[in-house]
Amino acid sequence: MRNLHPYRIGRPPKALRKARLDNIALVPASLLFQKGKYQTIANNLPGRGVLICRIEKKERISHILDSVAAFFRLKGHFVKTLPYSLI
Repeated sequence: MRNLHPYRIGRPPKALRKARLDNIALVPASLLFQKGKYQTIANNLPGRGVLICRIEKKERISHILDSVAAFFRLKGHFVKTLPYSLI
C-alpha cells in the first residue's frame, strides 16, 4: 500500500541529533502557566531525572502515570512523582 501523505519526514538537523536531554517533566496542561515552579524542581533532579506530576482525582491517568514511571525506572532514570497540589 502506498503512503498517501503529502510530506516527507527527513533526518533532523545535526545539532538536534547531537542534543541530549537532561531531565523530563510530565505535567498536566493545567500547570503550564506555572512552568517556573516545576522547571526548577526538574532542573534540580539528578541527570536523566523524570518529574511526574499527578492528579489525585483521575484514577485512569494515575494508573497510566504509574506505568510510565515504572518504564522510566526500568530504563535507569531517576523518577520523582509529586501530587498536583504541591506544585
